[in-house]
Amino acid sequence: MNAPSVPPSPALQTAPEVARPAELELWSNRRLVHPLSRTLAARLASTWVTPNMVSVAGAAMAAVGAAAYTLLPRPWGALLGLLSHYAWHVLDGADGDLARRTGRSSPSGELVDGICDYAGRTVLYVALGADGAAQFGGWVWLLAGVTGVSRIVQANFYETVRRQYRRWVYGTAWIRQTLAAGPPGGRGPAGALGRLFLAVSTRVTPDSTVLDVAMEHAAAAGSTSRQAARAACQAELAPVVRRAAILSTNAETVAVFLSMLAGGPIFLFVYVAVVLNAAYAGLYAGQRRRLARTATRLTPG
Repeated sequence: MNAPSVPPSPALQTAPEVARPAELELWSNRRLVHPLSRTLAARLASTWVTPNMVSVAGAAMAAVGAAAYTLLPRPWGALLGLLSHYAWHVLDGADGDLARRTGRSSPSGELVDGICDYAGRTVLYVALGADGAAQFGGWVWLLAGVTGVSRIVQANFYETVRRQYRRWVYGTAWIRQTLAAGPPGGRGPAGALGRLFLAVSTRVTPDSTVLDVAMEHAAAAGSTSRQAARAACQAELAPVVRRAAILSTNAETVAVFLSMLAGGPIFLFVYVAVVLNAAYAGLYAGQRRRLARTATRLTPG
């Protein structure tokens, strides 16, 4: 398991929130998605719209994009699908911005955001599978299923290593820590979903327990030790997180568009199943080495 074996220390809990570290930002996010997300969140902050509503709207835009890709003729269907999916990205960024602006950030909200992301991706790959099966036969469903599961693993890896990085370098809490005292909703459906989320997260990324513990010890040793530990994590782990951007949803959006523009989803399925799975395997191994190396640097003696 990747969960820390000791409770989060006050030194880490009170560190300032850093939503989007500049050193990890993708060009498309920095120049397009996040400025639009911030503008939208600022407009919505004084309204009755909640962050969860924005998350659901994002999933709806993903469904619109899936319909455009598969039901409208090319190239216009592909273009509308691309625009719809970028609207999804904008809404996906705006829900978190809105939560921070209005003081409504919570583990349950983060969980709703994740569920909506997976729902949007599921609708997309079911639609693409149906389109591919219509072109090449029912066997494409198997390839579509492999692709969909692969994307869940790949995207979860990317998001997890990003959030781990933010936790270790900037002290930003995320659902793995905030659920440590008990998942939102206790033993109800939300709690079960929280446990499922953590179960997937801990299996698609290398075990980080040793580094979690080392960072907690550094935080307890004082501000100088804590800052040195964060600097070591930043130097060691930022390269892997940047390289993992090939697994991001931004890159996926471009790949879907190019595949559908070229003639159908089969190109995307092969790319994800072969190229991105190979990239994921390499990134997983690299992250495991870097976690062990960083923990060794931070462990006295």
